[in-house]
Amino acid sequence: MKHMIIDNRRTLLLLSLTMLGACSGDGGSSDTNAGVGSGGQPNVSDVIMAPAGDITHYGAVTIGDDAGQASDLVGSFYRLASGVSADFMTEMLAGNTAMCQVQDDDVIDFEEISAGYVPTVPGIGKSAVSAGANIVLTSPAGTYATLEEQPAAGFLFYDLPDMGMLMDGPVPSGLQLDVPGSSEIPAIANAAVPDITTLANAEFGGGDGISPTTTFTWDASGDPGAMIRIFSSTAGGFFLEDGVTVTCVTPDTGSFTFPASVRAELGSDFSGSAPLMSRIVVNPVRVDNAVLYVIRESFR
Repeated sequence: MKHMIIDNRRTLLLLSLTMLGACSGDGGSSDTNAGVGSGGQPNVSDVIMAPAGDITHYGAVTIGDDAGQASDLVGSFYRLASGVSADFMTEMLAGNTAMCQVQDDDVIDFEEISAGYVPTVPGIGKSAVSAGANIVLTSPAGTYATLEEQPAAGFLFYDLPDMGMLMDGPVPSGLQLDVPGSSEIPAIANAAVPDITTLANAEFGGGDGISPTTTFTWDASGDPGAMIRIFSSTAGGFFLEDGVTVTCVTPDTGSFTFPASVRAELGSDFSGSAPLMSRIVVNPVRVDNAVLYVIRESFR
């Protein structure tokens, strides 16, 4: 049995790409990096820029589930505006630190409208590039899915073919990923997809949306390196004047509140839409001057 991927997150992605066509902007954004202190809450440090180094390209392929059932697949690849430290790139999503970004809604980045998690590199610009025609995921039983290169509305990303389908049921264990490579991205073979515990009991208070003081809670897992992704935008949609989006990834401790610096950027009157909350586990694979983030994601 198979089913078409028609959940609300993918519908939002496709609708957004259709509507965005000619949209662009230069609005501001900031990234905050924080260590984890007592009580599992982040200790806020200064806004950072990724340290310089040899990594000039990166990409991400994200395999998601919704309440344990396979739901989302997406990939994208980038050339960085300047080289970044390999140690920073491989440790950025290792589950040790929390990072948040507040961004004006007139900045239209693919990661802001993607169903699956697409990481950004703090303070470094990027340009989308090709990694070859098709990306293949293989399970112990054979080919699981093939992602096709799909340029749309000024973006370049990888998704299932039109009317694409996934097998019913959970994402299988033992998946491996093959990227064919291009003039920009080296070929990457047999990259392991990590296992993940299904996100459960994710809550954000009793209302329909969030505020700067919302406390987010969930059942913590024992997954090595696991993090929780929280994404919200100004209630009413990201086409509103003066709207913002806020994205945080935080260690999987079971509880999170926005750091003071993020609360200040959002402003006391911020009213955000019901957030996307997911658990992510990341396998960073370095080949030459590129890092591929192989990401398993579980939505609430």
